Amino acid sequence: MKVVVIGASHGGIQAVVTMKRLNPQIEVTLIEKRDNISYVSSGLVLKMTNVVDDLDDVRYISASDLECLGIKVLLNSEVLHIDSNSKLVFYNNDSISYEEGYDKLILATGSNQFSTNLTLPSKDKVTVFKDYISSTEVLSRFSEARVISIIGGGYIGIELCEGLKNSDKEIHLIESADTVLFRYIDKELAEIIKQRMESYNIELHLNESVLGFKETEKDSFITQTTNEEIRNDYVIVAVNARPDTSLVGDFLDLNSNGTIRVNEQMQTSDPDVYAVGDVISYPIHNSFRKSFIPLVNNVARSATVAAMNVLGNKMGYLTTQKTTASKIFGLYVASSGLTEVEAKFEGIDVESIFISIPYQLPFIKKQEEVHIKLVFAKGSQKIIGGQIMSEKDITQSINTLSLAIAKEVTLEELVTLDFFFNPGINQPMGIISRAAYEFLMKKHGA
Repeated sequence: MKVVVIGASHGGIQAVVTMKRLNPQIEVTLIEKRDNISYVSSGLVLKMTNVVDDLDDVRYISASDLECLGIKVLLNSEVLHIDSNSKLVFYNNDSISYEEGYDKLILATGSNQFSTNLTLPSKDKVTVFKDYISSTEVLSRFSEARVISIIGGGYIGIELCEGLKNSDKEIHLIESADTVLFRYIDKELAEIIKQRMESYNIELHLNESVLGFKETEKDSFITQTTNEEIRNDYVIVAVNARPDTSLVGDFLDLNSNGTIRVNEQMQTSDPDVYAVGDVISYPIHNSFRKSFIPLVNNVARSATVAAMNVLGNKMGYLTTQKTTASKIFGLYVASSGLTEVEAKFEGIDVESIFISIPYQLPFIKKQEEVHIKLVFAKGSQKIIGGQIMSEKDITQSINTLSLAIAKEVTLEELVTLDFFFNPGINQPMGIISRAAYEFLMKKHGA
């Protein structure tokens, strides 16, 4: 059997490696339009914060590594057309046309550069951020700009602010929602992050949308929002990623949001074609809809499922809790499941608790506070969402919460789950159990 995979980002790489591990004899071809693979988009922030020395260091596998596994890797090869009837992929390499036949095809084309309907100023003044090329653009232009505006208050926008927090730049963050990270955390935690950002003199423009840009006679230009005009030298656009499905719209079923429709096995409307990563929508636990959620952890899991099924090992994708974690402005922040706002949007009647508690027992010299919010379905008292934030690295706790949400653990079960205790490390009840315990006490009037 011959399998062709289009796209050598996280999903494509996970799929080809998994297939070769399962069956070293299978013929696998990986086609990629760029000249590089496996770049992690957050590499820009890692470089800006001196975690790595060079952008090119932020890669976890090379084309030669894949070729050593027996995978045929075609770089600088742009797919132009797929003939699903003849099972042929047509692509260009160095202006020469080629074709590649397949028995099974996996689409891992990912998402496009962030899209906007705005007319942008000249390219040297605005970077639409996502990949390695845009990362190099940003690095080369930071030094020349004195005033920088970042459009988008999601993880990418906030992490870019983190990378610039100690610079001598004037930084503006523009977000159309009324909080930062609105898809992942509720206002209680978002307000703490907002205060931290403002302490570094980052100007937040919340509840503001960008209407357009206006040129000036000097080098700077104006970003026009719904509320004001910001004179800036450089703008980074970090919003509105879109699935790249341009190759398949004429022969595969698409969802209303432009993603490819797949079943639990990642199989498309063509039974010999699978789709993974940012080109599909994912079922969210406790939601009645599938959503476009461009997170690498979803990409890796969907690619594993597709690879298993291509080789005849039936495996289904369950749900996502859109579990995330980051370190921003000295705070580790992590979330899983629905926020309270999202739950209400889904029509779920919820109860919640937000609490700040010490991680250690009081006799420990170094005391670290943890902010935690838990969201429960009213009536069943099942946990449907959780958010944790602290100067201490508590990010692994969010994986416990993700599992609890997936398994529909109740409030009382959270209180009585078996978590470790060491007097030099933590308190007798883990932070998740302690937050649940405080909510239980509140419900019973204590």
